[in-house]
Amino acid sequence: MKVKICGNTTVEDALLAARLGADAIGVIVDIPVQSPRNIGPVRAREILASIPPGVEGVAVVISERLEEVQRIYDITRPDVMQLHGLESVELVGEVKATLPCAVWKAVHVRGEESVREAAAYSRVADALLLDTPSAGLGGSGKAHDWAISRRIVEVVQVPVFLAGGLTPGNVRGGIEAVKPHGVDVVSGVEREQGRKDPRKLELFVKRAKGL
Repeated sequence: MKVKICGNTTVEDALLAARLGADAIGVIVDIPVQSPRNIGPVRAREILASIPPGVEGVAVVISERLEEVQRIYDITRPDVMQLHGLESVELVGEVKATLPCAVWKAVHVRGEESVREAAAYSRVADALLLDTPSAGLGGSGKAHDWAISRRIVEVVQVPVFLAGGLTPGNVRGGIEAVKPHGVDVVSGVEREQGRKDPRKLELFVKRAKGL
């Protein structure tokens, strides 16, 4: 089970997550949402550059302009660009064709239409991340209907990460219900917005990996 710890704002938190066994470290870069987790590309580059070998660095962006995605990639140089907004299938395909890195696409799980949406994105993205809708397109910190997420896992041919309201207390239940390739967490392992809680981080990684 792969574990992605997202919303990192400091090198300290990113290195802690890596030491505790995270497989991917995410930073949220220049998104059009007011959040303490939203950082500029220069700081994002510093955090991603600190990550040890074998751990993927993920830059999370919300943009419907290829040029903007390219700009953030050029500064941050992540292993993965995660498109987390309402980017079209066509744009995701363009990003995939343009950037020399993996491209993940978030799907905001609402209902059965999300299964069709995920299937379309799966043809152009390297992986999908299933999140709960929120007004600002960022993470909501709430769980969604895991039955729909399970259907998505069953119909797509790319890795799927489960996100949205996961905590050390419910991550095993989410894994058992959805059978994802990996899980993604932000608020569920924080002590305050933008800063990680070491104990919650440790518990989340251990429980996600069945340790």
